[in-house]
Amino acid sequence: MSESKLKVFALDRLRMTTDGSGVTTLICGMGCPLRCRFCINPGSWDGSVSGKEYTKEELYEAVKADSLYFLTTGGGLMFGGGEPLLQSEFLKEFMEQYSSSGWNFYLESSLNVPRKNLEDVIPYIEEYLIDTKDMNPDRYHAYTDGDYQRFLNNLLFLKDRVGQEKIVVRIPKIPFLHKSGEEARLNGEKLKELGFTRLDFLTYLNPESRKDISETARENLELLAKRDK
Repeated sequence: MSESKLKVFALDRLRMTTDGSGVTTLICGMGCPLRCRFCINPGSWDGSVSGKEYTKEELYEAVKADSLYFLTTGGGLMFGGGEPLLQSEFLKEFMEQYSSSGWNFYLESSLNVPRKNLEDVIPYIEEYLIDTKDMNPDRYHAYTDGDYQRFLNNLLFLKDRVGQEKIVVRIPKIPFLHKSGEEARLNGEKLKELGFTRLDFLTYLNPESRKDISETARENLELLAKRDK
């Protein structure tokens, strides 16, 4: 059987305050089950980026230069994407193999994956950063084309397994989708009712304002603008 590999589109070193505690390296995995209209990394799914594959040993070699920073500050690796849990088997094997490194492992996810993918990594993750998109099923689907119930079930399962104190939930304000300004606040209230206290409100920006995006990603973005008309 061939060795598993992780396909990534970026490694972003020396990050602070945005991806868990201390100094971290963000590992952006290829692939995503969602088609969010304001996706910050459409290259993970739109075919515009080929990505690079790493074995467990190759990934370790690529990130170990910052081990001293990780150990000194209590930081480590943040697995993001795309959707990192699409490659959960690799993540599990990597974190198990390097669990003695002293690094913390963090996960950024939308949780729209099979339950087993989430279960694979739970024993190793120090903190979770969950992008909720929207807590209204209709708006969630309009924005992501994804399965709201799968996301919600996984979110509640995760809270039951690890406790809400290990979960930061991101609550975005999304142009075109959130028209009154109240939607994000109400999303936060619903999450509080579900027992979450670590809430992170943010505003999405048009990805084209920061970088070139593919025609596929642009067409996906325009779907939301057309819906608003």
